[in-house]
Amino acid sequence: MKYKLLILSLFVSTCAFALRPQMREVVIDTVCNAPLHDLLKTTNKFCYQFQACPDSLFTWAYLGMAEEETNVKKTKESRDAIQLRYKDRVYDPKNKTGDVAIDIYVLGVRWWKDQHLGTKYVLSRPAKSKYPLTAHMTATYSGSILEGGDFVMRMEPISENQTRVHYEFRLVFGKVLSTFISDKTWQNAIEWRFVTILENLVEHAETGTVKDKKRGPQAQ
Repeated sequence: MKYKLLILSLFVSTCAFALRPQMREVVIDTVCNAPLHDLLKTTNKFCYQFQACPDSLFTWAYLGMAEEETNVKKTKESRDAIQLRYKDRVYDPKNKTGDVAIDIYVLGVRWWKDQHLGTKYVLSRPAKSKYPLTAHMTATYSGSILEGGDFVMRMEPISENQTRVHYEFRLVFGKVLSTFISDKTWQNAIEWRFVTILENLVEHAETGTVKDKKRGPQAQ
């Protein structure tokens, strides 16, 4: 009987993991108190640095996202449960494509080495209208850890000094990694970072800089 209960428990746990979604995203609509030109300039800067020199983003777009102290024990719900370490970079300015080699750490341990993040950036508008402008950066990954990702900033002027913004940041995890990403892990380790990126982009467009700030919410 105990054996049967153990098998049933493992089956239920496996099904629960299998039901975890591979695609996770942050979608936000907001207003930026800056001209469209300034927000577009900031968005272009973010996409260029993301593709060509991602370490530069830590000086402004990634402010407030520094790692926790190394002596703090990490769990899969920690804010730094999953970390990316950037390595080699290749950028094609003509086609606006990039390739960055990364190592992926889970709970402070390197699980995957030399994964490649390929990106393509496109700025578009409707065929018969000037607006909205859509900045879309797509990402593909080597291996099966991550299947892809998208960064979208759709911008439309409200007035000379205000811009309506639709923001999307999504990741499609590989089947193995998605089993590790519970709702709590997503909220504590990843989701708030994408929210912080948008806040920093808007602040940069509005003021020309980003002030350092406290980290995201404590693990719940």
